[in-house]
Amino acid sequence: MQNDHLWMTGPAAWAYFTRQHPELGYKDGRQQFYNFLRYHRDQLVAADAIRRAKSKFWVAHRQRFTEVAFALATGVQPWVR
Repeated sequence: MQNDHLWMTGPAAWAYFTRQHPELGYKDGRQQFYNFLRYHRDQLVAADAIRRAKSKFWVAHRQRFTEVAFALATGVQPWVR
């Protein structure tokens, strides 16, 4: 399996997440992504779902970001024991 396009900008991963889970009621958009990060940044980093690129902007792993963001949005943190 090829890993092309698994890492993308944070806002692009957020857009993908909101399309995959419309039942959560989140909206697409850069500001919505940063609002979500305000509350969940540390958990997303710990799960290697997002990384800081050149200390300027966030990149996200499409699959991990979607899985971890869904868990956080629904109150589940499976990586914490």
